[in-house]
Amino acid sequence: MGNSTITVQDMVDDVSTIGDLNPVLATTGGFANRPALTIANDIFGQMFSERFPWKWNRMKLPPFFLVSSQQDYASLNIRNISWLENGGRVQLNSTQVPPPYWPMIIVRDLAISRVAAGWPTHACWFPNDQLEQGTWPGANVTYTNPTGQAQTPTNPWTNILDAAGNILVLTKWGTTGATAPVVPPFTPAGPGDEQPANYPVGVVVTDGTCEWTVADPQAQGIRVFPPPPNGSQANSWLVRLFAQKTPPRFTNLQQTLDPVPDDYSQWFRDGFVAYAHRYSAVPTVKAKFEQLKADWIAAMEQAA
Repeated sequence: MGNSTITVQDMVDDVSTIGDLNPVLATTGGFANRPALTIANDIFGQMFSERFPWKWNRMKLPPFFLVSSQQDYASLNIRNISWLENGGRVQLNSTQVPPPYWPMIIVRDLAISRVAAGWPTHACWFPNDQLEQGTWPGANVTYTNPTGQAQTPTNPWTNILDAAGNILVLTKWGTTGATAPVVPPFTPAGPGDEQPANYPVGVVVTDGTCEWTVADPQAQGIRVFPPPPNGSQANSWLVRLFAQKTPPRFTNLQQTLDPVPDDYSQWFRDGFVAYAHRYSAVPTVKAKFEQLKADWIAAMEQAA
């Protein structure tokens, strides 16, 4: 399996050979790409719904250490989670081979909890700006890297809000400085260098020997439940989660079917045939849509 070499136009050309569907896809007026693009996006809406966990659309999220009493973990640049699939927590520093692993239950939503009641068993995703953020812990506070620690260090929260409301994620362990981290104003690299629209996302702020990186508020982070207990009570755990990626939107007929591999393009074609019936102006042709769609989805459920 690899990247797709088949375009939406290839599908239009193929399906247009079906007599009943040729009028649906014929070039008309100023809307030559319609309804083909609408059909293609409708298909992706179905193909990438939660009932179809395609292995070729799965991604590993960056792993993160659990922190004492911290329930929410902002990410720097995860923006394409469609839905979380599965995952667990690994006692990475255990001497056992393989290290202990406990699955985590993936859910759609989790409430905020202030009570640490055992190790997290559930996880879901939220936009960063909907997660709870910590506060700067103060001067000369040490963040201890959990790697190599037999027990989870009692670290402060590793994602915080600064005075300007920016979300800062700890990206270098160390000891905080004398004053709270402040995002510097934009400095042009040269003449004509304009401030990026999303500034200061991605800016690194030094705080003593620690470093913080400004996160995109619309990136996607993780909430766990219940919050981890105090470090003196617990092992050091790393959370590893898998997700299905959000499919792209089709905006022109020359786009390929990525991320659908060529080996699976038949499912896109069958969906295209079904949805083309939906847009037919002929009642007897249009009436076939619901059954064709049901047959297509049933076939994909077996394939997935």
